[in-house]
Amino acid sequence: MTSVKDKWLEIGYEQFAREGPDNLSINQVSKQMGVSRASFYHHFTEIDIFVDELLATHWEICLEFNQAGKEACKNLVPDLYDLLALYPTPLLFSCQLFHHRHIPRFNYLFVKTYEASADAFILKLFAAHMDLCMPQSDLNQLFLTLGEAWYSRLDPQDLSASSLRQHAESILHDLSNFMDSRIYSTLRKVP
Repeated sequence: MTSVKDKWLEIGYEQFAREGPDNLSINQVSKQMGVSRASFYHHFTEIDIFVDELLATHWEICLEFNQAGKEACKNLVPDLYDLLALYPTPLLFSCQLFHHRHIPRFNYLFVKTYEASADAFILKLFAAHMDLCMPQSDLNQLFLTLGEAWYSRLDPQDLSASSLRQHAESILHDLSNFMDSRIYSTLRKVP
């Protein structure tokens, strides 16, 4: 049975993911739960503590996602995007973190989860898909470039596997063209 505190976190997590941190409303969550605001203050005492717990929840989901990815993903495309489509709320939560990176704790968690997923399984798939053999630092930078472009293009209304895959394939194509360009080869030679 789900505790009242867990229910606050579940509904708060969904609201943060859909509406963003600026629109996180204790009143709305309490109405949806059918409990008073006093229940919130009993469990969290203040909104910052609640948000910190939501961020901790997201980290735990990221760890679960990484384990699922290690087991299920053999190729970057389509496997990663099929898996991401099974996690729409956490993906929206990550998008909120991405779009609110000017807030240090949101930026920290966005980077931490992105790097954790890369290290767990995605970077290996990315390198194989792009047929890359380069220093780890260069590989990390390219993957970060891919992620920045991918998150900026996501449509929160369409997180289907085909849409996620389409965005990725378009960006991977652009990234491949960039890597084949003279400017990229020139920049790589600079010490």
